[in-house]
Amino acid sequence: MFKWRLLYGLLFGIALLAMFYFDQTQSVGWPGRDDSFPPGILFAGTMTLIIPLAIVEMQRLLASENVTISLRVCIPSAILCMLWPWLEQLAVILLHHPQGAAPIAITVAHWFYTVKPHYLVPTVLALALVGAFVMYSRHQRVDGAMASAGASLLAIVYLGVLPGFLMPIRLTHSSGMIVSILLMVKGADIGAYTFGRLLGRHKLIPWVSPGKTWEGFIGGLCLAALIGGLLTLCSSEFYWWEGAVAGIILGAAGQLGDLLESVLKRDAGVKDSGVLPGFGGVLDLIDSPLLAAPLAYWMLKLVHG
Repeated sequence: MFKWRLLYGLLFGIALLAMFYFDQTQSVGWPGRDDSFPPGILFAGTMTLIIPLAIVEMQRLLASENVTISLRVCIPSAILCMLWPWLEQLAVILLHHPQGAAPIAITVAHWFYTVKPHYLVPTVLALALVGAFVMYSRHQRVDGAMASAGASLLAIVYLGVLPGFLMPIRLTHSSGMIVSILLMVKGADIGAYTFGRLLGRHKLIPWVSPGKTWEGFIGGLCLAALIGGLLTLCSSEFYWWEGAVAGIILGAAGQLGDLLESVLKRDAGVKDSGVLPGFGGVLDLIDSPLLAAPLAYWMLKLVHG
């Protein structure tokens, strides 16, 4: 199992690094440079591909508990909630720097500004709630309608709203900031697994995840702090201790995110949500960054405004 997890994790990591590299190099000079594209567009495209796969896995987990959600409601709603903060900030950038931008882009940016786009996410959630009831009851049944509506909102918030916090970070920082956040979070995962295997004696929350230990949890935080401190050597924005503190906070959030997915899988009575051998699936890949994303956004907001 470790061999398969290492292989898939390595391939996924290489693909992500390549995506972030091209996103950074090809967005320099936007919107004034003709051959550039908006920062984060490759990241947005990648997340738009990942979210439907994750929601299909969530649908399988919920089906184990006889709860039904509609992919036609959840997938577009989650993608909209993920993309909208990024699109909103893109519009603001275009309004302040219209030089070189296409006229249609400026028109769309003005429309964004006029309609107060920050209300769109709650609007999508409200429409998704109604849509979930409609899709469930269209076959003239009402038993389980509340569970279906609640599960639909769970899927949309978990897999749409939470990753949406990463998108605007890309517009105010380089791709390296997103990579740094992911490295700290995943570093905590790797540290927790390694130290847990080597030194683990005291169970963390055995009724949720029997394999996780306090030694692994603390070891994961130490590795995330080390990664955070080392990453500041590549940046003049932060002191080393700020990177270390960020690693501890994001590492803890990431491990809690992993425990949250364990709760979902244990409730569903399944070990893995994916179909690849020895690999938990898309949810296992993104569970820890999901919970860390809002913290990363607000930490950077407090530091940089």
